[in-house]
Amino acid sequence: MKEELKKITGKQVVVYVLALIILGCGVSMNTKTNLGVSPVISVAYSIAQILQVPIGTATFVYYCFLVLLQFLMLQGKLPLFQILQVGASFITSLFIQVFDYLLPIPTSVVGRGAMLVIAITLTGIGASLSLGMRIVPNPADGLVRAIGECFHVTIGLGKNILDAICIVIAIVIGLVFAQRLIGIGIGTIACVIFTGRVMALFQPITNRIAQGVCRN
Repeated sequence: MKEELKKITGKQVVVYVLALIILGCGVSMNTKTNLGVSPVISVAYSIAQILQVPIGTATFVYYCFLVLLQFLMLQGKLPLFQILQVGASFITSLFIQVFDYLLPIPTSVVGRGAMLVIAITLTGIGASLSLGMRIVPNPADGLVRAIGECFHVTIGLGKNILDAICIVIAIVIGLVFAQRLIGIGIGTIACVIFTGRVMALFQPITNRIAQGVCRN
């Protein structure tokens, strides 16, 4: 773990934290649209709505659970360095909560649609930039990688599997405890389709940024 830490520059950490803030803003903005949240956050959002707890708190607990799942799926072979995902979870969850307090809820359909577009864009940029810093992935991406290693599938298919499982769990939680869907809607489908496209679109830019800040 010490050797891994020595390879990380101060600029990497700064840009990485900035990426997590952007990601937190995108996720929080997504919840404000009332059109459906992203699949990965849908479970935490459903639990937060039912238990009436802050979305940031529910997200942090949920992310920690995803780290535990990685450990179990990889049969304890998760590198110790990856435990820092818990720290990344705290930062992301903290800013999800901060932006949840700061951001307004749009009242018009046009406003909600515009906010959804911005939310997906920010989420894609934040995810792409955080991955580009090569420190630790957010727990959702870490779980996708664990799914790939455990079931010998591609990262893309692993992401699809995780999205599908999260949506199903969120639907079940909503129907069982509230007799309605919570956080699942057209915005959820839009996130599934376009977040990856945004990440791919900005990948060349994040790669250049990474080359500039990841030098020792």
